[in-house]
Amino acid sequence: MGDPLRARLFGYGVPYRVEVGETGTVAPRPTDAASEAERLCRALRQLREEGHDVTDGDWVYSLPFGRCGIQGRPREHLLAHFCAEAYIDVFSMDGVKTQPLAVGEIADIEPGSIVRFRARPLENHCVLVAFQTEDRTPLLGHAAPFTLDGEVPDDWRERLVKCHAAFDAAAARASDGGHRSLLERFLGTMAEKLAGDPEITAAQEQARREGSYAVAEEQALFDRQRALLDEGVLDRIRDQDEAVFRFPGMFGGVAPLFNLVN
Repeated sequence: MGDPLRARLFGYGVPYRVEVGETGTVAPRPTDAASEAERLCRALRQLREEGHDVTDGDWVYSLPFGRCGIQGRPREHLLAHFCAEAYIDVFSMDGVKTQPLAVGEIADIEPGSIVRFRARPLENHCVLVAFQTEDRTPLLGHAAPFTLDGEVPDDWRERLVKCHAAFDAAAARASDGGHRSLLERFLGTMAEKLAGDPEITAAQEQARREGSYAVAEEQALFDRQRALLDEGVLDRIRDQDEAVFRFPGMFGGVAPLFNLVN
């Protein structure tokens, strides 16, 4: 058995702060890359049990996103921190299901579905999401925000509004089965783009060699991920080093840490 972390895409994210309208519409709070880098650093310090954040209790949302699944892979594992309440909405061929997340619970995301994470923070805390994806194929295009027309706006604010509106519109069609054609088109387009890509095959082969698909206990890998958070890494995130920070991402401000594992 090798080292599963060597084959994985993993890190942390602070989801987008939003205003939620009476009808469920999502509007982003103003922010920028520098603000999100600072916010992410504060949340990671909380994870290291150093200090507290100041929060106004906003809801936070991820983008609705999904992947088609190549030979049933990769699964994604999410662990949320500092939530007063947290949910994952899963849109699949079976319809829409909302899964509440308990403290310390690791959620398993299956390919072939669209998911969105949403939560409210604990007082004086910032919601932080830890993620582990079983291979690195999302870096090659095997993950995409969900839209109905296949077009994703460049501006992150427009993207957030459009993707959540698409998720809600598709979910509204689940009662009569109309959602299935929307999901098939989204997943099918992704599958066509990825078909026969040698880099995808290589990434999956590495994941098999390292044993990433065969991990029985995910918590140990989340613990190892957390151990990578030293002062040097936090400084790089704050400085917006592109190797360990990006905005916008699926979870807003994101700290991908896989580059720290050789």
